[in-house]
Amino acid sequence: MGEPADLRSTWAMRRTSYTPAQATVLVHALADAARDACTTHFPASEGYQTSATELHGMVEGVRVSVSKGDFSAVVSTQCYLEPIGPSSREVALRQVAAVHQAPPPPLPSIRMLEVARPALLLVVGSALVFALISTLSASGLGGYFRLSLWMSFMIMMAPAVAWLLGARASMQIDALAATRSAFLDQVHTLAEHESRWRRLLHAMQDQQALVLQHRALPFRRS
Repeated sequence: MGEPADLRSTWAMRRTSYTPAQATVLVHALADAARDACTTHFPASEGYQTSATELHGMVEGVRVSVSKGDFSAVVSTQCYLEPIGPSSREVALRQVAAVHQAPPPPLPSIRMLEVARPALLLVVGSALVFALISTLSASGLGGYFRLSLWMSFMIMMAPAVAWLLGARASMQIDALAATRSAFLDQVHTLAEHESRWRRLLHAMQDQQALVLQHRALPFRRS
């Protein structure tokens, strides 16, 4: 599940005049700023974990990751050689900030069939017993006695059935209340993660503006 567009930031600066060594210095400076921003807005004292990983290969750079529970986010600062002709390449810079967090689970509802199932089974069973007695019972006093006995048994079972329905409904309601409480807690936690992440993006955009002041070239942000 992708994150909303306003929770993702990407910018790039192409065809720069930087040497690879200068670009590497700038990338690490931006990565250090990203790591400082992560530790500020996602402090370890509140259970967040921040780490930095060096990137090597076609793309050089640093990926800063922060996580807690189902929440994870990354700020990746990179430099690479971009072809501009048949045999010419220039250094380009790019920074990508993205977040992932699991959506809250669907809010449950009371399953009336689960509540009424025992009572329904009892009613169906009783109906089958009644049909069997009606079929097998002889006419006269003996048959009347058996039917009366069955009806007395059903009358005596009525309070038990009512209690069973009430107990199961109460269990369902208690479980639903606990689940809704956990649901609201998770929604609040997701909102807190998102608020912290937006503040971090704002800080990273300030860093972007500082870099672009020194090299006013086209860049992309989405």
